[in-house]
Amino acid sequence: MSFADFAERYPRLCQCLQQAKANDRSGQAYLLVGDTPGLLEDFAMAWAQTAACTGGRTDGAACGKCQPCRLFQMKAYPECFILRPQSKSRTITVDSMRQFDHDLSLAAAPGRLKVGIIVEAECMGAEAQNAFLKTLEEPPSHTMLLLLTVNSRQLLPTIRSRCQLLSLLRNRQDYAIAVEQGLFPVLAGLRRNAGASVAVRAASRISAILAGLHAAAEATAKTDDDPRWKDADDPKIKKQLEEEQTAKVEAEYIRCRENLLDAMQAWFLQRLIIANGADEQHLPHPEMVSAAPELLRQRPNPWEAEQDVRMVEEFVRALRGNVEERLALDAMCLSITEKIAARAPQPAARR
Repeated sequence: MSFADFAERYPRLCQCLQQAKANDRSGQAYLLVGDTPGLLEDFAMAWAQTAACTGGRTDGAACGKCQPCRLFQMKAYPECFILRPQSKSRTITVDSMRQFDHDLSLAAAPGRLKVGIIVEAECMGAEAQNAFLKTLEEPPSHTMLLLLTVNSRQLLPTIRSRCQLLSLLRNRQDYAIAVEQGLFPVLAGLRRNAGASVAVRAASRISAILAGLHAAAEATAKTDDDPRWKDADDPKIKKQLEEEQTAKVEAEYIRCRENLLDAMQAWFLQRLIIANGADEQHLPHPEMVSAAPELLRQRPNPWEAEQDVRMVEEFVRALRGNVEERLALDAMCLSITEKIAARAPQPAARR
């Protein structure tokens, strides 16, 4: 996507950035915060091209014709360095951060802007963040740094304070993927006293949905053609590119899975609202009711509904802590559907 495409969606933000470019006052470090990693990366590349353009348009827009613009369009701008979470661990290590810092310190072509982009910056560990902080405090000359994150609270306050904030947040979460995958009817079956067989079936169906998302992530990564693959004869380079491809698949899968996890949490939170007597017209996500009308017919007591919300939150924390996916899923479903024996009446206390 070009910067002009984003100007229709974020007119004020894009106008301010282009004006800064036109006045030669672009910032050295930006923190891009949004809901979708893919959108953040597209915006970062579009702004990087605009900032690197040497066409000299008076309105600050990218000319699309100069050498930097053409190189960005071919995804071959040599002074653009991108750091991503590595492999399945989904972390940005201090060693990779040091290599990133070294790449930024290298000399660029005369008059060429160096661009450093950190994708999913919230995946930086404590050591990596401290190492990057040194770069922020003394950035290389003629360099622009872009940090992309969906969770800025995981970044050090000192990092956030040294960056200009660019917000690409949306006002309302879209659960179209969850509706399309049939998640909500599955969640409707998870209720107290439903039993282990219901839990296992629900876990299997949710697991199948996740497997489908992973297959879609692999297909998406394959369509993103990287020109470096064509000339990768060196085994070390080929291995590095394969690792980058694996990380790209995992990043796309995690993005889709996060949307599904958000949908699960929203479902049980809405169920808690219903349990506390909320009217259908005041529900924040009516599309869930349309997808699974059982939501309104289920009236758990508020205490049970609140416990279910906590169980789902524990499940989400477990996945983000790299607990095995199916194991965490089974545990959550079994906890929610557990059969609770009726308690015998207690004898009255003697006076």
